[in-house]
Amino acid sequence: MDEMGSKINRVNVTEEIYRIVKEDILTHKLPAGEKVNIDQLARTLEVSNIPIREALSRLQSEGYLHMVPFKGMYVNLMSLQQLNELFEIRLQLEPLAVEKAVLQIPDEKLAKLSETLNALRSNPISRANDGLASVVEMNASIHGTILAYCDNISLQNLVRGYIEQIQRYLTFIKINLDVDNREVEWAEHNAILQRLIQRDVNGASTAMYLHISNSQKRANVQFMKTEG
Repeated sequence: MDEMGSKINRVNVTEEIYRIVKEDILTHKLPAGEKVNIDQLARTLEVSNIPIREALSRLQSEGYLHMVPFKGMYVNLMSLQQLNELFEIRLQLEPLAVEKAVLQIPDEKLAKLSETLNALRSNPISRANDGLASVVEMNASIHGTILAYCDNISLQNLVRGYIEQIQRYLTFIKINLDVDNREVEWAEHNAILQRLIQRDVNGASTAMYLHISNSQKRANVQFMKTEG
């Protein structure tokens, strides 16, 4: 294999390792405070340490890992302060994304979003985690569409990164959810959608701000219950 082919192959391997380790962190297969065993990863994935270190370095830059000198790489702990910091950033960035996307989202896309939301609302909850799964899908539908049409790749990447980090917290607290917030979440997402349909820039931005602010309060309560 020539040098260019070797570089491309290593990039692909590094990307796959990054994806695997990140998923393990988000789902708490690698729990907060856990040391990442590079040698074990190398054996399990049958790769050298080089692409693993590159993938871990990227995860460190994104706030999932930290290096302890002479000891190795560890999964970052979770805290109420960090959770609130993530929400504070979203409170500033996502209303901007909405403002940029309101006039760009096609009518047929908004109609499809309305169908999706209504289907999620009418879908019965049969298992303990179905409520959270519905909320996650609402987020993916509404927030994902807005980001896709905000016409700013840097903004897309930033917001998606913060949403993923918050998802780590939601996955952590889901076992302790004792109230079905699905109806509340549906109403907030629907309020955003209706302003989008009306092409109401300020109204959609305000609805997004209120939704994220309320989500922050709900996440705070559940996280403190879990920590307590």
